[in-house]
Amino acid sequence: MRPSPTQARTPRRLPVVTTLAAALCAATALLAPASSAQSAALAETVVCETTAQDTVKLPDLGIPGDTTYEGTGTVTCKDDQGQIYLEGTSTFSGSIPAPDAADGITPVYRARVDWNDGTVTTGTFTDFKKETGSDGVAQVTINGVNDASSTRFASWSASIAAQSVRAIVDLDGKIHNKLTGTVTYRS
Repeated sequence: MRPSPTQARTPRRLPVVTTLAAALCAATALLAPASSAQSAALAETVVCETTAQDTVKLPDLGIPGDTTYEGTGTVTCKDDQGQIYLEGTSTFSGSIPAPDAADGITPVYRARVDWNDGTVTTGTFTDFKKETGSDGVAQVTINGVNDASSTRFASWSASIAAQSVRAIVDLDGKIHNKLTGTVTYRS
């Protein structure tokens, strides 16, 4: 009995189809790590912990002026398993206008984070709020957009939420605070 043309080709097609399917699975397996690494790199939200200390200088008594501050700190970002994957040191400075300042004058917060991988995030923010509770602990929130020239989180929105606790007032009348909180970057 002679096999029909369909039956004759079926045994040859099976290895070809199996080989193509195996090649497709292999390609998918090879591309999957790159794809998941890329999506991790393009995460839409990154939340980091921060600790800092700052020095606040009030205007001299009887002389109108802004309150100025400057400080340094650390920023630590962890993955879903709680492992540190990115760390940096921060420097920041700014000014808070006097309560009787003219309309349109806003607080200024300038920040720079030098990350351990050599990248840098910078930004200048004017959405700055500070509320001090009856316990003397200040809740600070700062919002804005990172500079487009940053080499990490360029043009991402940044939101800082921190607690500021007064540590000491030195002999020069400068106030030294300790801050703890979070920095949230959103693409």
